[in-house]
Amino acid sequence: MLKGYAVIVSISLALVLGCTFWLMTVLNADPPAIKVKDTSEKGTVVLPPKLVAGAISDKSTDDMKLTLKDNKLLIDQQSTFLSLNIETNILTTPVAIGDNRLRLNIEEIEIAGLKLSERQKLNLVRQFADLPDGVELDVKNKCFYYQLEPIELSGLQLILTDIDQSGWHFKIEEE
Repeated sequence: MLKGYAVIVSISLALVLGCTFWLMTVLNADPPAIKVKDTSEKGTVVLPPKLVAGAISDKSTDDMKLTLKDNKLLIDQQSTFLSLNIETNILTTPVAIGDNRLRLNIEEIEIAGLKLSERQKLNLVRQFADLPDGVELDVKNKCFYYQLEPIELSGLQLILTDIDQSGWHFKIEEE
């Protein structure tokens, strides 16, 4: 009888020690590392989306409001046509396609609640919109192309090269 009792105590003790060891391992383990893209390449800078969002909203005018949220750029445009106030909302996804060359893929477009196809709405924009200098509309591919000017700071130029989850990537060049 004592032999059976000793076996049960030994098994119980082994289970308690095993569970304690496992619990200590879990509690003291380092969390898994998060992989972060190395952005320390010489001659480049990565600006976080919040900083870029502020710079983009500063480009808004009385008639056009620009809002960058997450990876989407919303363009809210107010215009007058035949004495009517027309509100146009265009939701885009910005993509860097070359040095300081931006493609804004059009995800959604709404013009004064008109029930038209996207292609018809884009044709209206192409025909009647007063697009800013350097902006082209490609109706077939549902996007805008925008040639940015370099950002000039203290004798340096920042040239947009990429946009990803970590931010907006700029190449730094001396003027």
